[in-house]
Amino acid sequence: MATAGVSVFEFAIESEEEGAAFYDAAAEGPAAKADGNLAAFLKALAADERAHAAGLRKLRERMAAKGAASYFESAEVDDYLDAVIRGGLFESAARLPDAAGPPSTIEEFYRIAIRAERSSILLYQALFEQARDATIKRALKGMLADEKRHLSRVVALRADRDSVFAVERFGCMC
Repeated sequence: MATAGVSVFEFAIESEEEGAAFYDAAAEGPAAKADGNLAAFLKALAADERAHAAGLRKLRERMAAKGAASYFESAEVDDYLDAVIRGGLFESAARLPDAAGPPSTIEEFYRIAIRAERSSILLYQALFEQARDATIKRALKGMLADEKRHLSRVVALRADRDSVFAVERFGCMC
């Protein structure tokens, strides 16, 4: 069922901010504290998410200046996009069952990050396909590429640290 009056811009901005908060919190978690490279990686992902939120705000302002403030706001958001929106992208620490802070294990971090990055890819791909404005298409294409890179980097990071995952994912310990 479609959600009336959903502002996809607002949802995407909020999701990017949640992503930045998630990666910042994970950078302060026990796994990152034990591994400076992991902490730096997570902080870089958080910075990317903040840059996406800022870029989306600029796009929203640009569309408002063109008189199209309701771009990506519809009473008839399709069911696919509605499902992505309702599901959220990042699970903030407050939404995690029985959690009081950042992911307590690296496995929990991987589970959340991989699912969130995949959902981000689905969201930006759907928005890209719906966009008609060239500026928005260009921006979404860039964000989509970033999210794909994030997913690849998180998967590679996990494979580097989890030999069972590496064998299951790549057929070898690379």
